[in-house]
Amino acid sequence: MGYDSVRNDDVDTIYARIQKLQYTLFIINIGTLLISMANFSICLWIRFDLDFWEWIEEIGWYTYWNCMYVVMIAMLLHAANSLLSAFATFTESRALLLTSMVLRVFIWILTLTGAVVICLYGVEESTLLINELNEVFMGLIYKWDSDPRASRVMTMIQEYVGCCGAGGNRYDYINAKKPVPDSCRHPVTGNSYTSTCPQQLAWWLEPWTATLAGSSVAFCAMDVVVIWISTRMRSCIRLMKDN
Repeated sequence: MGYDSVRNDDVDTIYARIQKLQYTLFIINIGTLLISMANFSICLWIRFDLDFWEWIEEIGWYTYWNCMYVVMIAMLLHAANSLLSAFATFTESRALLLTSMVLRVFIWILTLTGAVVICLYGVEESTLLINELNEVFMGLIYKWDSDPRASRVMTMIQEYVGCCGAGGNRYDYINAKKPVPDSCRHPVTGNSYTSTCPQQLAWWLEPWTATLAGSSVAFCAMDVVVIWISTRMRSCIRLMKDN
């Protein structure tokens, strides 16, 4: 009788521990599901923002979209895996928990990769981004008086973000023997913009980049916690079945 009492106490303790881990893991999974879908929605907004979409199509610069696709896919996988983990938690399935943990490792790698590449091509301090945009804008300047679409999109960008030229500001037009356009000047003061278009466009991208990169890093940190909780829960489920 004494042995049975101790054994029952052990079972009750394990069961109570499983319940705590279930509640914790379920809440985390629901939270990550909602946040991942919110980030996926931000990616859709970036992809189909009308002004940005037109600029990208006209200047032929798809690098930022390509980087964003990595984050977008990672967020979709996070959402799907959160559902799997939540279901495994609810059903107390050790096999599904293990499957979710293995998938989480691959998703962790993809998420971290997305955070890195979008920072490389989405912040003002990125030399890679500035150099690439400088080449794009110089190409538009050289085609200024021969391609109406090039001059049109260049005018749109310069007026919208308040910039002038590529890396050399208005001197890019002068060196290319092109007239400095009125869109290089402030509409009220008439002064030339001091910022270059690669710099200003990179600065314009930074809020999107910060949101996606920051949330991706947060997901990477949370995945470590979820794997640890899932491992403990699998152990408790095994102990419960053994008893």
